[in-house]
Order: sequence, then C-alpha cells, then structure tokens
Amino acid sequence: NIKPFQYGMEVDQVYQDGNVFAAAVLDMSETALIEKFLAGIANMAAFSREIGIPTEAGLPHAMGNAFKNVAALVADIDFTFEAVEDVKKFLADPSAYAAANPVAAAPAAGGGGAAPAAEKKAVVQEEEEEEEMDFD
Repeated sequence: NIKPFQYGMEVDQVYQDGNVFAAAVLDMSETALIEKFLAGIANMAAFSREIGIPTEAGLPHAMGNAFKNVAALVADIDFTFEAVEDVKKFLADPSAYAAANPVAAAPAAGGGGAAPAAEKKAVVQEEEEEEEMDFD
C-alpha cells in the first residue's frame, strides 16, 4: 500500500548578521520594493544636492532650482523670455490667480469668522503638547 507524500521545508524565521527576523520579512510585494527603491533614490538625490555633487537623480531638482533663481533675477528687470512671462504676470497681479488656488482665496472671500477660532484652538493644543514632553 503506497501513499503519495510531500516533503518540504517551511521557513519560520530568518537569521542574518546576528539578527533573527520573522519569515514575514520575506513576503514583500513588488510595489513595496519599488517604493523602498524610489525612497532610496530620493535620499541619494537630496544628499548629493546637499553636499554639492551633481548626480543624475538630483538633476530635476537642480534644474528647478536654477529656474527659480533665473525667475527671481529677471522678475525685477525689463528683460523677459517665454518661460518667465507667467511668473512676471503673477508678480504683477497675484489676485488674478486667486481662482486657481481656492484654498488661499477662501479666507479672502469672507466668512473667515471660524478660521481664527480654529487657529487659536490649534495653538493651544500645540502648547499643551510641548508641556507634556519631558526632556530630562
């Protein structure tokens, strides 16, 4: 009488560099792996920008910062070019762009009586949190 059987090994815990982990650390989804990879790239880009070493990951940030610097320089002079025309229009009349940002436009439109009370409540809560912290 021969019965089929199955033989295998089930991982309960993982040992690495003197640390023991549950087997659940091996169950990473592809999206979690991609998120961790992109977070590492973002950290590398921020670090390279901070120490002044240009990298491919930091290039979009460098170009954005360069455009901000050029726009700030050109904003006060008569020289202009196509990329900074919108910036100059905004600086000339910020109220014309209020409709594009309804959150900023809402308090200016009136009905702001509840907002200051909410701000006071938030400030009181922050002060209470600071008092609870114990830095001995």
